Amino acid sequence: MKIRKLVLNRFWLCCLLVLFSSATAFALKDPEAKLAKVIEDHVVAAHPNWAELDIRITFKFADKTFNDLRKLSDKAIIKVVDVYQDFRPVGNVIFPIQISDEEVSRKVFVRAQVEVFKPVVVVNRLIKRGETIAEGDLALVARDIAMLPDSYYEDKVMVIDTEAKTAIPKNSTIFRWMVKEIPVVRRGEELTINIKGANFLVKAQGIALMDGYLGKNVKVRKKGVKDPKKILEGLLISSKEVEVEL
Repeated sequence: MKIRKLVLNRFWLCCLLVLFSSATAFALKDPEAKLAKVIEDHVVAAHPNWAELDIRITFKFADKTFNDLRKLSDKAIIKVVDVYQDFRPVGNVIFPIQISDEEVSRKVFVRAQVEVFKPVVVVNRLIKRGETIAEGDLALVARDIAMLPDSYYEDKVMVIDTEAKTAIPKNSTIFRWMVKEIPVVRRGEELTINIKGANFLVKAQGIALMDGYLGKNVKVRKKGVKDPKKILEGLLISSKEVEVEL
């Protein structure tokens, strides 16, 4: 009788172990990684050009949510729900999450920080206003671009030999509004004005009234002429010549 009872006890113990292991096998494992992947897929769907970038997701105050998710089966469907049309899934965000497990469906809200890292051009020293930027002043550094305007640079070549329009602090990301092309002619410099007509060409010495760039129009006046009505505008064809057509 005792042997039979012992066998039965062992039988029921084995059954309980099988049931427990089955439940564990089908439970949702690593809910934090699962939810991070769901959010990452949502971010990439909104920004397809970020698909190959380093997307980092950090959750805040989500321990209770993760504990609840561990009780779900591994077949549970988890997705981000757009709450409004212009919803931006970057920066510090509260994500509305729809969870469906068999016939049960509910919505939870999860706070997370979404960062998207990409190599961008930064300066490795203080650049003063008006200073020419050299290759040695630049570096490519991975920065979070999720909340940055699109006017940053990805290629150092685009910045080399440009002029700083403003002071740029050390380790700062360079944006397009911070730099400009170096002018071929500076305001106040002398140059030759080639005045062309249908059947004539007159050359005169002049003064640049603004910084000038090759292939672009620049305002000039003849040397010694102060009358503002006699300001000319022409195409800068070299560092010393501007062509004015009448």
